[in-house]
Amino acid sequence: MKKLVSRLNIPGLTAVVICIAAWELYSRTLGVRFETIASVTQTVSAFSTLLFEGALPEQLLHTLFVSIVGWLIASAIGLVMGAAIGWSRTVWAYSAASIDVLRSIPSISLVSIALMVFGFSSKMELVIVIYVSQWPVVLATAGGLRSTPSSFLDAANSLRLSPSAKIFKVLLPAALPSILVGMRLALTLSIALAVVAEMVGNPAGLGFGLVFAQQAIQPAQAFAYLIVIGLLGWGLNAAFVFVVSWSFQGYGKVV
Repeated sequence: MKKLVSRLNIPGLTAVVICIAAWELYSRTLGVRFETIASVTQTVSAFSTLLFEGALPEQLLHTLFVSIVGWLIASAIGLVMGAAIGWSRTVWAYSAASIDVLRSIPSISLVSIALMVFGFSSKMELVIVIYVSQWPVVLATAGGLRSTPSSFLDAANSLRLSPSAKIFKVLLPAALPSILVGMRLALTLSIALAVVAEMVGNPAGLGFGLVFAQQAIQPAQAFAYLIVIGLLGWGLNAAFVFVVSWSFQGYGKVV
């Protein structure tokens, strides 16, 4: 129990409690004149209704599934592309400009194109998530490989390691911290893009629920969806950090 308490961020939790109290106080005083400002108690009540009587569980599972599957596929693609770019100077020279252009396209502008191709479907949502989320992994992997200390490569050459052995036994392990940071950023992007795609193009998931509540002028439900989306992002990020920390116990801080 003492160990758990010692690991809690007491100042951070205190700030959260103060913000919640200030929100409730404002909504019951100055915010009373605004019909679109829901109080904390109203938001909690709306959350309970959505959870036990509404479509919140199904919508949460949909967004969670799309976010995780899209992130896993994007991470795999980004790892392969980044390894190729970081390993080969030729691939780097021919692809650097193209990658800069492609990753600079605003993600929201791709939704309309994906809608024309895939229609209102989860496939459209997945394509958007994968396309945008792969770039942090690509850049992190390529940058990590290219910044590998030359002494590591000299040792690999002296041991006469094959090219594949250099990649899997030297370069990728050396670049692992950068790769994990890229994957963590990609996870955050996957959640954000899944919600955006649901808000704009796919009538499913938490994003659609948020827009529907806003159009129905249900501020308490809209705030409830917003909080659930935030908790989903926090939970997935915390789970990723926990899994990485548990997997690399004894190797120091990795992410």
